[in-house]
Amino acid sequence: MTNDSRCYIQNSILKCQRGQEFPKFFLSLMDYKNNYFLSKNPKDIIHFYEGFENRKELIDWMKERPKGSCEIMEVEGEKDIIVVIPTADFEGEYAKRCREEIFKGLHIIFVVSGIGNNYFNIAHNSNIGIKKAMEYNPKWIVFSNDDMYKIDDVEILINELNRMEPKKINVIFTNPSSYHSHYVRMAKANFLFYIYFYITNKNMFRNFRKILKENKLNIVYDQVPFDSKISYLFKKGYNLINFESFGIFSYNYISSINGELFDETFINAGEDVDVSLNLSLQPNKIGMINYKIGNYVGGTLGNDVTRALRTHAGRIYLNYKWENKLYELIKGKGKN
Repeated sequence: MTNDSRCYIQNSILKCQRGQEFPKFFLSLMDYKNNYFLSKNPKDIIHFYEGFENRKELIDWMKERPKGSCEIMEVEGEKDIIVVIPTADFEGEYAKRCREEIFKGLHIIFVVSGIGNNYFNIAHNSNIGIKKAMEYNPKWIVFSNDDMYKIDDVEILINELNRMEPKKINVIFTNPSSYHSHYVRMAKANFLFYIYFYITNKNMFRNFRKILKENKLNIVYDQVPFDSKISYLFKKGYNLINFESFGIFSYNYISSINGELFDETFINAGEDVDVSLNLSLQPNKIGMINYKIGNYVGGTLGNDVTRALRTHAGRIYLNYKWENKLYELIKGKGKN
């Protein structure tokens, strides 16, 4: 490790689910299912979903799935604002850009999962990094994906946050991009959406139809960006701002939820929407700043058909958690 990287390994987390041990048979069965879930072959992922009789079985599997190993590596810097970044490779291009360009001068906590980690869970790793950040009592904790790129200088971020009152705010959004701080709608698709889906991507449509066979793993509500070309294909729903790949949270808010920002049942999809939905219920504690940062969509986890199929598990769990609450919100003042 080079001296000028100014980093050090703080501690290692080597066991799944914070030290919980699993029987050998459990691990072999879990590995069998997980290998299908992570396959690069869409047919294998469909086979994974077909192995569950209903939504409850799938969610139980998600809850039991190990969280993977990781280690914390820190880059020293100003600790009023601490940046938490899950990454596969500390020496990789994305992580290097974060510490040498985007957030240079701030204290950065990288939660490193390692390349090829079969049980990587961004929600779990992010919570670990956030709890580490809490030890320094910062004013703000920034969550960021590693696949970002610089637009504004970090001084703009610092100056903008210095004019905000952390005791009165839970979350801060920045200038919107297509992948963070943008307005979305949680809504049901209308019948035109399925026609559009079939016409524009027959293979993807057929893959999802197989997963939705007999409606046992179906979803009711999904998110669609306001500025999307297909937003008119969704019914009226509940509007909110989703932080997605980049969000800023006050230390007070993080402390109030004991550092558990993300629900770790999610598997790399849906955890951000879940947090944003919770935050939307306290609209008076949301702040906005004039800071721009860019992101490479799918730079780390990919953006292909297999990634899309895997995200279905998160969408199913999100619906399970929110279907009753969303119904009430959409009926009431949240209807748009």
